[in-house]
Amino acid sequence: MALRTHLEREARRAHRWNTAWAIAFGGAAVAQLALAVTETDPFGTFDRDDQEILYLGAAKATLGVASRVVRPLRAHVPVASGDACTDVAALRDALADAGRHERQTFFLTHLGGLAVNLTGAVILAVRRSFGVGALSFALSLPVAPLSAYTQPRGSWHLWREQRASWQVGVMPRDGGALLWLGGML
Repeated sequence: MALRTHLEREARRAHRWNTAWAIAFGGAAVAQLALAVTETDPFGTFDRDDQEILYLGAAKATLGVASRVVRPLRAHVPVASGDACTDVAALRDALADAGRHERQTFFLTHLGGLAVNLTGAVILAVRRSFGVGALSFALSLPVAPLSAYTQPRGSWHLWREQRASWQVGVMPRDGGALLWLGGML
């Protein structure tokens, strides 16, 4: 069945996306922490600004890892029951769940990334300077949209196309009007 194949493919893609971003965030956290601890600036002389940017960057990347571990993107594929009607209903429910979860993850990734980066920028602006906070913000800001736009969104799009849609209308009829309701399940 095409819906089962779709959900299986989305489940694999979601697993790969979660794993890739968890590894990327984890690698960024370890690298920034290592540079901070060893007081290394590969682009110049290490100073207190670099240290705070790196520690805060490691903390933000750790939050990124946590988001992929605590609330991973998933697409559940229901087990076949042998009854076609039951299977279709379960697959449609699973598609709706996956679609809602993909939509929610997409927007939460954007908003969460913005909130974390703004918070980090304010912390650095208060502790160091506006320029240090702005630099950290500018370097980190593209990460959340990049993560969100690389996320699997196929179930969200398919669910949106296939979910029930209803229309209400009025049409003239015999000197009066006819109110009609039509839809698709």
